[in-house]
Amino acid sequence: MKRFLLAILLACAAGVPALADPGAVGLGVFLGQPTGLTLGIDMNRSNWLDFKAAWNFAAPQGGFNIILQGDYQLAFPGSLVIEGEDFVPYVGIGAEAAIGDSSLDLGVHLPFGLAYRFRKAPIELFLELGLGLYLFPATSFGVSGGLGIRYRF
Repeated sequence: MKRFLLAILLACAAGVPALADPGAVGLGVFLGQPTGLTLGIDMNRSNWLDFKAAWNFAAPQGGFNIILQGDYQLAFPGSLVIEGEDFVPYVGIGAEAAIGDSSLDLGVHLPFGLAYRFRKAPIELFLELGLGLYLFPATSFGVSGGLGIRYRF
């Protein structure tokens, strides 16, 4: 667990230079699986960091679940332009942790999606589907996905 948190902190630190650029950071919500908060950091025009955190403290029998995802994403701006609007496809790779009452599952997360940033408002919409492969403590597959909205600042 300590190594996973260290990897997330290092990924955040790598995105710190982007904080000087207006619109390089976005904070918002992700609706789907998992539903929670999302943070996006632009390292440059085609390299992004994406983080999601979701929780459920009302699980059966008084339990809880927390899901954390952190991804590096490679974007392809200009590859899908419709009537002058740039819909940016992206693919990525990252880590995922699912923390429960008495369990900790760690694995790999492979997201892909489509992002759109409004020209006249600091708003970003994105649609994402992610494939997960949990590696610890047992091998299992998972799927995540949904619609996200972020305020860019």
